Amino acid sequence: MSRYVEFVMTHSENELFRLEALVDSSPIPAFWSSTDNGSIEYINSAFHSLFGFVLADLSDVRSWYRLASRQPEFYSQVIEPWLHETELPHSMRDIQLKLFDKQGATCYVNLCFSIIGNKRFWYFNDVTNYCVAEQRLCARNNMLERVAKSSALVDTLHMLVKQIQYETPQAICSVLLFDPQTQSLKLGAAPNLPEAYNRAIDGVRIGLNMGSCGTAAFLRQRVIVEDVFQHPYWADFHDLARLAGIAACWSDPIISSKGTLLGTFAIYKTVPSVPSIKELELIHFASNLASIAIESFRAQEELERRAYYDHLTGLANRGHFFELCEQALNLALTKSSPVALIMLDVDHFKQVNDLYGHKTGDLVLQALADNGRSILAEEEVLARIGGEEFIVLLPASTLDQAMQKAELLRMKMEHSMVLSCDNQKVYFTVSIGVAYKAAGQCSVDEMLSRADKALYQSKAAGRNCVSVLECQSQDMLF
Repeated sequence: MSRYVEFVMTHSENELFRLEALVDSSPIPAFWSSTDNGSIEYINSAFHSLFGFVLADLSDVRSWYRLASRQPEFYSQVIEPWLHETELPHSMRDIQLKLFDKQGATCYVNLCFSIIGNKRFWYFNDVTNYCVAEQRLCARNNMLERVAKSSALVDTLHMLVKQIQYETPQAICSVLLFDPQTQSLKLGAAPNLPEAYNRAIDGVRIGLNMGSCGTAAFLRQRVIVEDVFQHPYWADFHDLARLAGIAACWSDPIISSKGTLLGTFAIYKTVPSVPSIKELELIHFASNLASIAIESFRAQEELERRAYYDHLTGLANRGHFFELCEQALNLALTKSSPVALIMLDVDHFKQVNDLYGHKTGDLVLQALADNGRSILAEEEVLARIGGEEFIVLLPASTLDQAMQKAELLRMKMEHSMVLSCDNQKVYFTVSIGVAYKAAGQCSVDEMLSRADKALYQSKAAGRNCVSVLECQSQDMLF
């Protein structure tokens, strides 16, 4: 017999019905439990809407808080001390709790109670939106502080990914960075995806049917894939999806303030999923923050590039080269190792400019830089220190190695050619001076002076040749 439809009610049953109606009409999530044994006897619809549980899921108060907090001792460590603060039939103060709903989503609530007869009423004021907004503001401020301090981009993006994962249950997030030269996406931050998956994705070209991120970057619009195993965008990536244990992927393009593509922000789910309105807002929030971080980092990179590198050739400029050379000489002194400098000067460069124009002259300088980079090792530094004057730092190089490298550079330039603006073939050569220090103290100015003198020896010898001057040694002509 249902107490809701019983025609004849006792006085206590009638009061119970009125209590249920009163609690159920409240917009505040609530339930009541017995003060005798703690059993949960009734939950209202607002409680079910917030947490997703039905009465059959809950037995007693202690079990409920263990279930909602995911901490075995939560009731004894948090709730009981709070209850013992007062002997009044109601709580003296609210307590803020972090609980989880039936699906695992985080809920922040302010909890209070009141006692009526032998029943304790528990009221859960949902403050999730406020707490999340506060956390997001804090995350945003922390990220902007990192940006202002020029922190490493990867650290900033990791912090952003962790924040979004914290807000979204069972979510895995990633940031991929767009490389305009290769039209591909490079790994930015994905701390919770398998390393093998990250290696496979790193460098994937953008385009249609290139997963959620490759497609979102190509279309420059959000891509929602509810089930990666049923969507054509993921047809070629099923094995990778299984490797990562993902079943859904929602990706947002990261766009700069000037409208250029910077990368993608993605949320992965382990089961087929459709994003909620809050999750869509979260993706938008994340991609906007990522845009600020990436754009700021690249602007800082550009400032540093202009400060340390030549705008025409992309090589180290004079000031930066002096710093690197000073470091190399100090290291060589400490380790008693040799150092060599190779100075190159384009032969008859003024004639190139006069005959073919300055644009062609710029092409010659760029060709020299490209040819030099193709020959030199990673630790060897090529710099432009004047108009048509270049220099190479060879740390830990013997004299024979320096001479071989100088001759290789000379021959490479001798066989180089650029096309002028009117498609005329323009060939050029270089004169080279080598300065060498076997051991001991030697300043940057002294090394440069010796290299410069050796260069003029090559000019005097007819150009397109190599001369060397060793610090405190006899002049040699090759």
